[in-house]
Amino acid sequence: MLEFFVAAIVVALAPGPDNLFVLAQSATHGAKAGFCIICGLCTGILVQTGLLVVGVSALIAASPVAFFVIQCLGAAYLVYLAYKSFQVRAGTVVLDATAAERHPEPRRGEGSSPEGPGSSSLSARRLYLRGIIMNLTNPKAILFALSFIPPAVKMDSPLSPSVQMVILGSEFVVATFIVFGTVALLAGVVKKFMLNSPKANRNLNWFSGAVFLFMAVALFAL
Repeated sequence: MLEFFVAAIVVALAPGPDNLFVLAQSATHGAKAGFCIICGLCTGILVQTGLLVVGVSALIAASPVAFFVIQCLGAAYLVYLAYKSFQVRAGTVVLDATAAERHPEPRRGEGSSPEGPGSSSLSARRLYLRGIIMNLTNPKAILFALSFIPPAVKMDSPLSPSVQMVILGSEFVVATFIVFGTVALLAGVVKKFMLNSPKANRNLNWFSGAVFLFMAVALFAL
């Protein structure tokens, strides 16, 4: 199991859609927002592990129609996120309702109201759901789960293969949280330096939108 955990750390460090997603969102909205998304991504990994255990992932991977539908859903969601990012000019993320009440209105020309179009105000719940949807609509995550977890199962172990896959999936969640959490913290530092620069905030949002569009196209480059 230790060998798998080390391998999971290496995999999480490798550039990919999920860590690029965390980087873009943390740099745009801050480290707290990044951790909300990471929790969503990790929840998605647990769901993927569950689907793997019951055999659903193998069925999806074997069905060209189901796989294509997931590709289309994932690409459409990423294009939607890109559209929302391009709309935002500058702003902050509100991570709970209480903070939203205390959060002052942005100055004219520097952002939109939390309820208006193009706002960058996002609740922790929305960010968490964004991470879940990002993971579950990524067909590459299904292929990765099939190619990474089952080969690590030891048939001579006293534990059943299903239990082993759950343990391995949990290890991957921990490894992902450690690596992605570090990415979120580092990107959050960048965001702090940009707080007083509307232009820099706008550029970060455009960077985030460009990342989403790139990831939408990359979904079909299997």
